[in-house]
Amino acid sequence: MTPATNIVPVEELPNAVSLEVSIPFMLGSISLAASYGSSFFLVDALRSIGQSTTTAGAVISTGTIATILCSLVAGRIADALGMMQTITLAAAMTAIAMICFASASILTVFAYIGGLLLGVGWSVFYILAPLQVLCHVRADARIKYLTLLSGSQMLGIGLAAPLARTIAGVAGSYIAVYALFAAACLIGTVLLGFAGGALAQAPQIKMPTVRLTFEGVLGAFKSNTRYPIIMIGVGACVFAGLSTFQTLYAASRAQSPDTFFLVFTLTAVFLRFAVAPAIGKFRLERVAAFLIVCTIVGLVILFVNAGSTATYILGTTIFALGYGLSYSTLNSMVVYIAGFDGTSLAIASQVFTLAYFIGLFGFPYIAAQIVKAGGIDYLLMSTIMLIGADGVLLTIQVFSTSGKH
Repeated sequence: MTPATNIVPVEELPNAVSLEVSIPFMLGSISLAASYGSSFFLVDALRSIGQSTTTAGAVISTGTIATILCSLVAGRIADALGMMQTITLAAAMTAIAMICFASASILTVFAYIGGLLLGVGWSVFYILAPLQVLCHVRADARIKYLTLLSGSQMLGIGLAAPLARTIAGVAGSYIAVYALFAAACLIGTVLLGFAGGALAQAPQIKMPTVRLTFEGVLGAFKSNTRYPIIMIGVGACVFAGLSTFQTLYAASRAQSPDTFFLVFTLTAVFLRFAVAPAIGKFRLERVAAFLIVCTIVGLVILFVNAGSTATYILGTTIFALGYGLSYSTLNSMVVYIAGFDGTSLAIASQVFTLAYFIGLFGFPYIAAQIVKAGGIDYLLMSTIMLIGADGVLLTIQVFSTSGKH
């Protein structure tokens, strides 16, 4: 095999990705994220064809387990097939998952296959897409493209449920919606294929093997990358708890939970796209500190809200500002620290995503016990303390890395 001629030293990487790459990559990301967001109305879709809530829960659990397990082997698959080829394959699997959901009225087993494939496709894409971005741009431009990528994903996830409700109202069936999501995902697969073809010719650093190993994971936690890794896990716990029990919170304040999800999504998406070009101009630690303060302020406003819609919107907006930008900021911090600590960039980024998944999927059970013991206000107080712990971790990280950079 002829060696690639577009491998360059990291200092020779460009500060921007061409539009012929970034536009199809982001559009493909939106379509995949929307397909993942379709799991939010899967219960309604399966109940509309006579399936029980228990069946829907089992299908979703199948997808969750597949998400976690495939996150552990995504790097091995990428080593064998190539990074972009694996991402495109994940997109195709997600499209097949949508076809399976659309066919669930024929055989229930298709729903389970769809849940399995959706978990596999989304986890592989979610964990590898940032790595594909990281190896094509200079360090100071990475946060911009990670923010754009996370904005695209949030846009897709946020659009999924309202778009599905609109289509279902016209078509008269949620199941029919999945056929359209399958078509959109197939288009997304083609777009990612186009992006991959262009990326193959673009300047890039030589990416070492990206498979996760016990030694690699241990190395990530021994280095200073452990601080932002733990911080995103804690942040994911906060978002999971707040979103999972938002209906209960809204009822306690005589509000509609749709207000939270709509305001959060619009604010987070707008901010991610709006600040992406400028966020890289500031020190990551200062950005992270600002976001932690905003997240705490937003949670405090939600806690003290006695039933005002305006206060509900204000608290949600400030929370969305803080939490909505934290993922790409902390991810960039992991990559930045890894460059100085000698930790594998690819391993650290994957461990970061795994920590996010663990917090997102694992905390709702703990949150349920907190709500059972003391009610929704106890859960809010717990989330405030968790974000406070993130502030402590950030302070420790700043002192640990001071003088090294």
